[in-house]
Amino acid sequence: MAVRDALKNVLTAPAVEGLWALRAELLEAGLPQDSRIWPVVDEFQKFLDELATSSTSRDYSELASKLDIGAVSGVVLENVIEKEGAEELGLRLLAGLLSEGLMVAATRQHVKAWGTELDAVYRRSAWFLYGELWRWAQELKPDLPASERRHLLDRLLSPVHSDETAGLSKATLIGLLFQVLLLSYLSSEVTGSPGK
Repeated sequence: MAVRDALKNVLTAPAVEGLWALRAELLEAGLPQDSRIWPVVDEFQKFLDELATSSTSRDYSELASKLDIGAVSGVVLENVIEKEGAEELGLRLLAGLLSEGLMVAATRQHVKAWGTELDAVYRRSAWFLYGELWRWAQELKPDLPASERRHLLDRLLSPVHSDETAGLSKATLIGLLFQVLLLSYLSSEVTGSPGK
């Protein structure tokens, strides 16, 4: 299995097994040990593993279907392997991510019951993602004032801290953020552009 196929599996059917395969492919491909993709892969694995062991199979399957960005992944993967446009891809992902993250919370309010016991998992993952997204956004858009970056990230991750947001919505948002970081960092590794 190539890196591209393993990444596509993680994007279209996120699961611990898929991340295992992606990790193996990245190691075999010789990805440097200091690459920023490694902590993202590790934290995403912990997140998915905790979700899988703490939820019913129906809930976990529903989450996996929400994280399926297969319709977009083909186009994104094509852009990832093209050197030109990798930085532009990162900026488009950041812009789309901010609007998508807010939309996830708004559209799934009716599924509040699932995942209340998983709030600690969501908070831990959000803690990691906030710092990682801060660095990522800082590299992609260094001219953005820190106060504005903070405001955007606070808004993006506010559903994770809200009692009004359903557990499935929190899990979906966190999973999508991990997927975006994986795409961006892999793009950076392939093209040598910022984000390493």
